Amino acid sequence: MDTSVENTQILDGVNLNEYMTFELGKMKYAIELEKIREILTYPDNITPLPNTNDWVKGLINLRGEVVPILDIRIKFHTGDIVYNTNTSVIAVITKDKRMIGIIVDKVDDVQKIDISSLSVVSDMGSAIPSRYLKGYVRLDNNEMLVLMDIESVVSKEELRS
Repeated sequence: MDTSVENTQILDGVNLNEYMTFELGKMKYAIELEKIREILTYPDNITPLPNTNDWVKGLINLRGEVVPILDIRIKFHTGDIVYNTNTSVIAVITKDKRMIGIIVDKVDDVQKIDISSLSVVSDMGSAIPSRYLKGYVRLDNNEMLVLMDIESVVSKEELRS
């Protein structure tokens, strides 16, 4: 009997992943920590790109690499767009090794999340359509934390549309 309890704890540990949490409007979101290269304050030196969507802010040079900066707050209409001291850029690395910066209202912290307790998000449950989300979890304080599927948000197809 004790053995099964130990095995269960080990199995639960396998589902425990680290996520960076951040805010978009009034909602709290998270991205897998392993996909994040670094967190930046909102840069003043973004080079605008002509003939792009309004949510594509432009390009920056990040340690010798040209990085597109996307304001996903504009893309997903998460509320008033304010650029202040809390505004941050999360530089993510995609599966195909592209680095892309996404602008968020505020970066919070790193949390360990048991993804086995992930629930499906309906299109009514978030400002962001469910195809861009992995699901949500309820935190200890009963707050909802939505796990973003960053690969779908910054896919090449999304950038073209």
